[in-house]
Amino acid sequence: MKSIIKVQWKQNSEGNWKANLFLATEKGFEKRGLEPGRKLSYEISNERRCTGYAPSPGERAKCPEFRQIEKGSQCPECRGKDIYSGYVRGEQNDLDGEFSVYMVQISGKIKVGVTRKEKIPKRWIEQGADYATQIHSELTSNQALEKEDELTKDKVTQRIRKEKKTSPLKKPDKLRKTLNKRNLDTEIVDVQNLTVYPGIEGEFNRGGLLEGEIQSVKGQIVSNGRVAMAMTSGKTLKQPKQKGLNSF
Repeated sequence: MKSIIKVQWKQNSEGNWKANLFLATEKGFEKRGLEPGRKLSYEISNERRCTGYAPSPGERAKCPEFRQIEKGSQCPECRGKDIYSGYVRGEQNDLDGEFSVYMVQISGKIKVGVTRKEKIPKRWIEQGADYATQIHSELTSNQALEKEDELTKDKVTQRIRKEKKTSPLKKPDKLRKTLNKRNLDTEIVDVQNLTVYPGIEGEFNRGGLLEGEIQSVKGQIVSNGRVAMAMTSGKTLKQPKQKGLNSF
């Protein structure tokens, strides 16, 4: 049994972004490549196991007992050790480094967000953005969060659910309209063109069988062309119990 941490993105030698599935196990961690055309056979269940914690930036420590949990992706012990827990809960906003405020178009919705300056465009790709733009840069974490709050209005949100991300629009019209409304003149980037994957297709699902060849990956969603499966952090990945069409 393995627990999903996330779809992890990395730039290859040609400058394009490819995805791996980052997993927690009882013994530690492992990665599985998500190259186009690679065969897969997963069943994602509603059972959840702790994914461990970040003891420092760029590091991951395993949960001592690979604990079963009822919700989320961490047991209370690992959540308490995670250096990012306070930031996520809004208790600690004064992180070191330079931060950027960005805006993305994901399907028909507009989202504003904050990330470290050096994580653009990776953050856009992780979130499954279709189009994106950097609005402010070289800010402190507190300044960036203040700007983010200022921009969160008039149908602009800070969060978009995964099931809303699988119907991309072919043009960034909504993002451009939102920028014009706020008198923001910034470059719009076609985010999906930065990856090795075509546009995502398939019926969205949060669990069940995903079998066949990988057609596309968008953010935290993997598709075989028929099913677009959310890789939800904390959920477990098992050997299939169901039988898909490819098994017959």
